[in-house]
Amino acid sequence: MAIHAIILALSFAIILAGSELFTNGVEWAGHRLHIAEAAVGSLLAAVGTALPETFIPAVALLTGRDSPAAHTAVGLGAIVGAPLMLSTVAMFVMGIAALAFRRRRGRIALKVVREDARRDLAFFFPVFLCVVIAGTIEMGAVLRHVLAVALLIVYASYTVVMLRLKRAAGAEVEEGLYFESILRGNPLEPRALAMAAQVIVGALAILIGAVEFVDQTIVFSVHAHLNPGVLSLMLSPLATELPEKYNSVVWIRQGKDHLALANITGAMVFQSCIPVALGLVFSPWHLTNPELLAGSIALASAVILFINLRDSELGTPTLMIGGAAYAIFLIGLRYLGTL
Repeated sequence: MAIHAIILALSFAIILAGSELFTNGVEWAGHRLHIAEAAVGSLLAAVGTALPETFIPAVALLTGRDSPAAHTAVGLGAIVGAPLMLSTVAMFVMGIAALAFRRRRGRIALKVVREDARRDLAFFFPVFLCVVIAGTIEMGAVLRHVLAVALLIVYASYTVVMLRLKRAAGAEVEEGLYFESILRGNPLEPRALAMAAQVIVGALAILIGAVEFVDQTIVFSVHAHLNPGVLSLMLSPLATELPEKYNSVVWIRQGKDHLALANITGAMVFQSCIPVALGLVFSPWHLTNPELLAGSIALASAVILFINLRDSELGTPTLMIGGAAYAIFLIGLRYLGTL
């Protein structure tokens, strides 16, 4: 078991290193392409760091001919669990980061762009509500495929809206590009090739680290006697959402609170569309009670966040509610007899 513990720790370190590289790289890419900072956080960073949690359910749903039911359970658990983690644990981690870096930042409350965060949540809530409700009814293959196409159209529309935003005048990247420092170039005037290489290396590190982290976590949890769906619902998103959580911590440390929140809310929009579309196409999309519980808490957490985004400040009590919401989820699993 010692070797598994070492691999687990190494995979965690790889995720963090990849997130640091990716965050720095996409900031510079957005700056070079004159993309609005909201789009950098909600699109570039969110989609890139969402690769692990998209990859895992895709593999689960597309493989497993020997045990299709178990693989479907793992896939659906990972899909529904991702928005839950983002709307609860990720928010809680942001609150802890705001407290931990309060001296460096000179404040505790997050300074965010209310309109940007509410825009993301306004996309997320109705879409995810519809797919959760769809998981409670019997749908034929044709209806599921139509709904999957509709989700792809929704996300394409969201992408167009974000890319049309204008970058704020004077928006700068404070940290130089890491790869240019390694290559002894000018980190404050990075070359396009160095930026692309750093983004790709960071994304690959996140993907490899997250997959290995999940594998090793499952090895440690085989004696918990949980069904595959519940295990995936809890463990897969917890591991694969690490990039979003750590990216947001990095940006909070740097005082870029709007990017930190956009990274989370943008990922919520992505998770409610793309992975769900995969689930609709390659599974019956029947959600079990634990998955319905997770979806309901994710929706409730999104509503609470939307309501509390009344101005440009987001206090830590609102973020800490995420931890309480996840605790309620665990209590609910216990009540359902699955934990």
